[in-house]
Amino acid sequence: MKRMIISLVLMVSVVIPTASPVNAAEKCLANFADSEWANGTPSGVKSLLGFDLVEKISKTPEWGFSNINSFYIFGEHTEIIKYNYVGKNCTSRDIAVSRLINEQSVNFGFKTISDLINKTAPNFLSQENSTKYYSIIRDYFLSKTFNLKTKQILPQEENLGSTRGIQRYLINESGKLQNNVVWPQYAFIYFPSKCAYWSKYDDDGNETREKIYSGGVGRAPAGGIIKFESTGDCIAELRQGGGSVSVAEKIADIKYFVSSAPSTSTITCKKGKTSKKVKGVEPKCPTGYKKV
Repeated sequence: MKRMIISLVLMVSVVIPTASPVNAAEKCLANFADSEWANGTPSGVKSLLGFDLVEKISKTPEWGFSNINSFYIFGEHTEIIKYNYVGKNCTSRDIAVSRLINEQSVNFGFKTISDLINKTAPNFLSQENSTKYYSIIRDYFLSKTFNLKTKQILPQEENLGSTRGIQRYLINESGKLQNNVVWPQYAFIYFPSKCAYWSKYDDDGNETREKIYSGGVGRAPAGGIIKFESTGDCIAELRQGGGSVSVAEKIADIKYFVSSAPSTSTITCKKGKTSKKVKGVEPKCPTGYKKV
């Protein structure tokens, strides 16, 4: 009889397997508080499972300027970072972490332009030329005002202070010193009072609600239409980004003065076989129509 019971127990154990460590790991993602996921995969998960989780990160607002802090892109805003983790034999988990982005949250590699020069210039000549270079830039923008007759600057309007024009000026002055300077390769201009901006566009070419308050003028391609909110004075700051080589001190102020009403433009909109032209300051297609 005992022999029959033992055999029966063995047969049941084969049919109904005991819980494995893999099944226990299904709850691994629930073992860690949200705060532990805010800056990447918790080390405890790696030691528990013995492999890294697949991590996907998305940010709201979305922005693709890796060398400019998001504060300068949007001004003060709440950034929501969404983490999605998926691991082999481990359930997925979504974590949303929000934080306030403001001027106090920005971390800089250097406090002043002089710090940047002294610590990154390869030799004494480079230090001397770099100091002279930034002095020339500051003096130029101090004595310069870009006078505008419309409320926007096109990329090709270099003489009106477009991002391409400022980029070209920085490059030309560097060339005069035989390029032997600590060049602001991650330079950008920023409108702290939000008096001017760049637009983001959707897939149909329509302007979105998000306004961007900085634009690159370093070695990366510069462009985009600068749009001004009103007439009168508008001050931009020329700054250096780039994470570890970012600088808290601005390089110079850039002065704009808008003297007239905004210019109009015309776009073509299409709905099926019907097309129409829309004219205005910032023309938009009617509901149901798409910009072509």
